Amino acid sequence: MDQKKAELLLRLNNYRDCHEAYETIIFEIKSMLLNQGIIPKVMRKRQERLLLIHEAYLLLAIQKETATHTEVPEVNGADWESLFLDYEKNKSRLKREIATSSDAKSISLAIDNLILNQLNWSAYFDFDYSKVELPTLGKEMDSMALLELLKEHKNTLLQELPKSVKSEFGRILKNLESEKQA
Repeated sequence: MDQKKAELLLRLNNYRDCHEAYETIIFEIKSMLLNQGIIPKVMRKRQERLLLIHEAYLLLAIQKETATHTEVPEVNGADWESLFLDYEKNKSRLKREIATSSDAKSISLAIDNLILNQLNWSAYFDFDYSKVELPTLGKEMDSMALLELLKEHKNTLLQELPKSVKSEFGRILKNLESEKQA
């Protein structure tokens, strides 16, 4: 990347300097990430943009790369309720990392882990969802409603779960198709 491309990516003519541009663009992307459901294809596009913006910022600010670290999420539990609570705890922690980070690399790593958390959660309900009516793309089931259903059916076999739960599980699996193929 050259300086001209970096200036265009950061829309430098709209800001006082590259630091202000970087902070503003990172804030815009973080807002989008925090206000949408976890749809890996969409999140990967945001991640690509974050990394380009970061590269442009490093070039213009003459900054060195800093090390980033986050805890890799695991989803464990003895029943549907505890598995879901573990998944949600991880999701909340990772979204908090996104919200509090001011560095594109850290946000990018949190995106990786949000998707990994969903992949780990989905491993417990891998099934043929082609026979299930899926909700509208991007429409997540209310997490409190899902928790109540999973509490009620915490020890129920996957195939015997209510249609609404299988529909939500199918939506997650459908969203993750591109991740599983990669």
